[in-house]
Amino acid sequence: MKINYDKSDLLVFEIEEDRANEFAKIFYCKKSNFPIKYLGVPLHFTKLRREDMQPIIDKIIKRIAGWKGRLLSYAGRLALLKSCLASISIYLLSIIKFPIWAIDLINSHMGHFLWTNTEDKHKYHLANWQLVSQERYGGFGYP
Repeated sequence: MKINYDKSDLLVFEIEEDRANEFAKIFYCKKSNFPIKYLGVPLHFTKLRREDMQPIIDKIIKRIAGWKGRLLSYAGRLALLKSCLASISIYLLSIIKFPIWAIDLINSHMGHFLWTNTEDKHKYHLANWQLVSQERYGGFGYP
């Protein structure tokens, strides 16, 4: 097993710039500052800002935009949303706390995909996202 120095960053705290550059040369890696990404999750020693969270939100929205929802049934769109997008969100939510604005934006885009809203025509949502996304029990989806 080898260390991939192209993927490695050196984070230093309370060290002079010259000394930090020496360490970077010794370890053959680049010097970095917070916020950093670890396993796809932005890490910071303080609260994450909007510009730190925006790439995650853009990734989810971009994934929705690539799907052809009009070619799927309602049940197919719902299964796709729950299996793909919910897994991304759940993984990230288990590590960092999403702000309310981010959760609302993700839920809005999921709802638009589910009810096949497009830019040129708007459809009314037949149920809100909280009702659609809740866990189902029993044979017909009722508790």
